[in-house]
Amino acid sequence: MNIELIFQIAGIGILTSIFHTVLKQAGKEEYSFIATLAGVSIALIMVIQLIADLLTRVKSVFFLS
Repeated sequence: MNIELIFQIAGIGILTSIFHTVLKQAGKEEYSFIATLAGVSIALIMVIQLIADLLTRVKSVFFLS
């Protein structure tokens, strides 16, 4: 497993929380929700790509394709 990917997802989480806090303190709760949703979506897309790669490897190990 690539350790850089873990750091990238952690970085996205940290940046998302910073944006959320700053926007919430500025009174822009709607934008803070959108920023949080965008951060979670980006991280989820990265994880889904990893899961797709894992399933492809499992399929090749068991000669299913």
